[in-house]
Amino acid sequence: MGDFVENSDQPTAVALPNSEQFYLDNDQGEKYLIQVSWPLNWRDGPASARKPLPIMYMVDGNVTFLTATESSWRRQLSSRYTGGGLIVAIGYPLTRKLYDFQRRNGDLTPPTKNPIPGHGGADGFLDFIDGCVRPAVKARYPQITVSREGLYGHSYGGIFVLHALFTRPTMFDSYLVASPSIWWNDRCIMSEAKTFLENENTQVKNGSLPSLAIFWGSFEQTPPRWDNESLEEYEKRVQTASDQKMADSAFGISEMLKGSNGIRRVKAEEIPKEDHISITPCSVSRSIITFFEDWTWEDC
Repeated sequence: MGDFVENSDQPTAVALPNSEQFYLDNDQGEKYLIQVSWPLNWRDGPASARKPLPIMYMVDGNVTFLTATESSWRRQLSSRYTGGGLIVAIGYPLTRKLYDFQRRNGDLTPPTKNPIPGHGGADGFLDFIDGCVRPAVKARYPQITVSREGLYGHSYGGIFVLHALFTRPTMFDSYLVASPSIWWNDRCIMSEAKTFLENENTQVKNGSLPSLAIFWGSFEQTPPRWDNESLEEYEKRVQTASDQKMADSAFGISEMLKGSNGIRRVKAEEIPKEDHISITPCSVSRSIITFFEDWTWEDC
């Protein structure tokens, strides 16, 4: 990090080493921000990698990129560290805000029999990731050899990753899901899960079985009352939590998928005292550890 400190008495913008960003357009001319980072000890960039490396793709990149990068860098201090890998975050060209809700609603929700205007574009977004983002990353770093690839998403991003697993199970080696919005559009993602299980023996070919990890926070379904929160506001939050059933749904779908012939392994973890917002950095860190360290190539 010291190599990046300028000798100046004047404040400067914070620079992020071992990273870069660029833009890509989809077929409709919509622009996406692609941010990439790699371990701090790779002084010559990805060319420094001495062995095949994993790549973690993440949606909601405006929210996840810095968290994932710092989490990955910090792992270098762990005795379990296996060398890290590339973080590739896919976001939007935003300034001073984290979400483009309109585009996110369209990109991250699956098509359904009962469509909601402005939603349901997950297949097009998957096509963009597969046909544009992944080739661009590999063309940018032609010297690397990829060992495995994972896809992470939170909330709407969580059902996006589940949709990818159920409809394109060989697209990634690992699918990492945080607090999936299973409640969305009458729990339509459950129909995809059932179809996946019905076709589990034919959907995944050549023994290439994906792995799945699901994380959620204990406060998502049983929220505490915050200090100075009115009873009325608290009761509204309790009702929403009861309606959405985030914990029950996440646990339920993980149990449903355990033992499937179409999935190599399923990891499910409730993280205590985290709500739907605070679960994001926790689940990103857990996903980094799971994908980069706990799951070897054979396990993914």
